[in-house]
Amino acid sequence: MSKSLIDNNKSSKQPIEITAFIDDEPWNNRTQVHGATVFSPSEISALVRRHDVALIIQIEGESISIADNIWEGILKTNATLVTLKQNQDLTTMQQTVYQACLKS
Repeated sequence: MSKSLIDNNKSSKQPIEITAFIDDEPWNNRTQVHGATVFSPSEISALVRRHDVALIIQIEGESISIADNIWEGILKTNATLVTLKQNQDLTTMQQTVYQACLKS
């Protein structure tokens, strides 16, 4: 999904910048994926504020556990949360993301 968003940025009217990935597996922490750093879930609220994140994309069914107090902090920001379904085709996922970007 992230790779296709990056590839589509070349022809998009509204380019998307991927600020970070969130993964609760400790061995992935601080690694790079498509030019963005992977952070632990405990850092997401600070990242949203520090980078003025407009859109958070989560994939339904992913097993990342984010504590309620962290979600509360995220929901107090202006970031829009978009949930994609794992069984959606790539085109539908991209359309959902770009539509959310236009609204935020």
